[in-house]
Amino acid sequence: MEKNTKLIAFFWLFSILCSGCWSSHEINTLGISIATGIDLTEGGYTIYHQVLNPKAITGNVETIGTPVFLFTQQGDNLFSAIRKISLESPRKIYNAHLRMIIFGEDMARNGIKDAIDFYMRDYEFRTDFYFAVARNKTAKEVLELLTPLEFNPGIKMYESLKNAQNLTGLTKEVNIIELTQLILADGSNPVLPGIDIVSEKPDSDNMDAMTTVNEGKRLFYNGLGVFNEDKLIGWLSGEETLGLNYILGDIKKCPEYVYYNETDQITFDICQLHSKISAVSRDEKPEIHVKINIDANIAAMEGDLDISKKENQTIAAQLLESKIQQICQNAVRRAQHDFRCDIFGFGEIIYRKYPDLWKKLKTNWSNEFSNIFVDFHITVELKQPGQITKPMFRKEK
Repeated sequence: MEKNTKLIAFFWLFSILCSGCWSSHEINTLGISIATGIDLTEGGYTIYHQVLNPKAITGNVETIGTPVFLFTQQGDNLFSAIRKISLESPRKIYNAHLRMIIFGEDMARNGIKDAIDFYMRDYEFRTDFYFAVARNKTAKEVLELLTPLEFNPGIKMYESLKNAQNLTGLTKEVNIIELTQLILADGSNPVLPGIDIVSEKPDSDNMDAMTTVNEGKRLFYNGLGVFNEDKLIGWLSGEETLGLNYILGDIKKCPEYVYYNETDQITFDICQLHSKISAVSRDEKPEIHVKINIDANIAAMEGDLDISKKENQTIAAQLLESKIQQICQNAVRRAQHDFRCDIFGFGEIIYRKYPDLWKKLKTNWSNEFSNIFVDFHITVELKQPGQITKPMFRKEK
């Protein structure tokens, strides 16, 4: 028994000492990929790797050129295309620090299942990167563009996506685990953020964004792409994206405004939001109830409205409740009638509460979803009217 214990201990220690190094590489032999793009071609795929310029990490950007290199290859499948990168890259492409994967719109409309399978299967890819679709563009157009403020374009796209969802609610972070679950789910359809290009100077080249103040091409997030299973079928507008995030409770902070009358505008800073989606069944017909509780502060006032008065605060809260309800209803209506895709996960809610009912609905869920009744109950509580409560320049009569 003692001999067996020593033998087990020996093999355990040996496995620890020998593991962890078998797949290691020296840092000076690696090309660190920060962002990847995929475009559809007639014969397969074109893949792009946005790789850090190692000299740019420690050197002076003015003397070493661009901060990243873009390597491009084509192949019948993604694996062969990626391996062909070695034909031009002096370093092995290393993907453990990948931040973004960009699908060209044609690629997204054709289907992304094969790409998701590849990235889930390869051990080198982690699961904390995000996806986006180049809206009316190719992935190449997005990845070859240098960006101001953030030295690395891939990092810029990643950080902008996180900030935009947290502060505006006008886009949405989606990682590979979430995307895979949504594609596989019977009662949910995925969405992915759209990324677009705005140009202040049509003939600007890639370096203009790094050398000018207000000219050159810029990247920005523009709505959400709606998918039926793994295929892109259309786009939500910014306000419809906001409605989706209100319903799902995926907003940390965002601005919103209402008009009290023609001259008085109230701008709110939504500082906390909680959403609860529930299902009820009436005569074997499901209904969805969405309850949204919002805490908001007064961020700005235009006009002479005295927000220090309780009755005016009540009116302001009611106006905000009505506006958010309208935004949410418009998002549901668009999904039901234009896309016939359950991007809210209502089917999943019904399945959890009424599994037997769901068995009858799931084979025809796109039609059932298009006709389902959705009821909203929205409550706004004003927390802070600001450091001043009365209009700054209003003269008392």
